[in-house]
Amino acid sequence: MNALISILHSLAAILWIGGIFFAFMVLRPVSTMLEPPPRLQLWSAVFARFFPWVWVFVTTLVVTGYADLYIRFGGLPGPGYLVAMQVIGWVMIILFAWLAFVLVGRLHRAVREQRWPDAAAAMVPIRRIIATNLLLGILITVVGVARPVLG
Repeated sequence: MNALISILHSLAAILWIGGIFFAFMVLRPVSTMLEPPPRLQLWSAVFARFFPWVWVFVTTLVVTGYADLYIRFGGLPGPGYLVAMQVIGWVMIILFAWLAFVLVGRLHRAVREQRWPDAAAAMVPIRRIIATNLLLGILITVVGVARPVLG
């Protein structure tokens, strides 16, 4: 059971952070080759397609993370590195929820109504949150891998 929890947790983290990396480091620069209307339509479609998966990843991470914490350590708070991972993880989830429920909604509406300047403006905070979650995702990975030295 512990192995299954660990595998599911690792896969969810890899897929979420990998998706963020791809979007920010690969798709974003390449998408600048497009004119604003098709570029903004692309991003709206990408978010609509990726975000349901992110909710699966987030749910998996929370369930498996806390299951592992209770199985191995009997509950909260756990060792320091796990406290750090919980804090970072919840910050990432809150940022993603803000992105999904508020910011991307603005982008979708502006694209649907073909208000390209508004859609472009909506992308500014979206890019910032994606960049922040990418950095936090890398940090949480380092903390998780370095756990033997962090205690």
